[in-house]
Amino acid sequence: MQAKQFVVAVEPEKLTQLDVVVKRHREAEAEWLKEIRKAVGLRGLRGPEASMARQYIRLRRAEMRDQGELRGTRDLVVAHEVRGALRARRMDQNWNPVPPRDSGAVGRPFGASADRYPRTDDDQPALTARMPVRLPVELGEQVVRGCYWTSAPAVEALKAWQRRWEDGPVVILREAQRQQAEGLGATLAVILAGMAPRATRDALEERAALQAQVVTSGDLIREAVDRAIR
Repeated sequence: MQAKQFVVAVEPEKLTQLDVVVKRHREAEAEWLKEIRKAVGLRGLRGPEASMARQYIRLRRAEMRDQGELRGTRDLVVAHEVRGALRARRMDQNWNPVPPRDSGAVGRPFGASADRYPRTDDDQPALTARMPVRLPVELGEQVVRGCYWTSAPAVEALKAWQRRWEDGPVVILREAQRQQAEGLGATLAVILAGMAPRATRDALEERAALQAQVVTSGDLIREAVDRAIR
């Protein structure tokens, strides 16, 4: 089966909890295999009859995996919950392809601020574990397209917000500090920071609200992990 691979940042504790869930499903699938082999009398079959029985078992297992009834791997567990997350968000539909100009984009999507992600008690990033997961191609593409088009209105509004307020004094001062640390001098940057327009409280609240509407594939898969372990 062809698959689309994602590598998602997650909290280590949640990854550990997910592994426990996967182990439970793997044991349930192993028990199912034991029972169906007994039901078809595989042990007593030989030659073509044994081959036909094994093929039947393989096809039946593939069918039950597709239906989400058997979930003996991490990929299967996550894929099942991704489908549930898509339904819950009403994103389980046929989306248009991502425009070519954006289809090869890497890194965090525009508008997905790091500020919204969880942090530890000592204010460090909490998403320190990396979880590779393979989704069926059709499902993986639905995730990518659904996140892109669901987020598109907010992304466009955020771009307009950025054009209105530009970088603002905080970002410019941060750049000045970087230049100073590298020995490049920062006088001009400090002057520009003082002249930069300052976003109002309402404007900052508007930006935060728009950022909350941006959905990434990582967000969706982390949501699937939460669904699996709760």
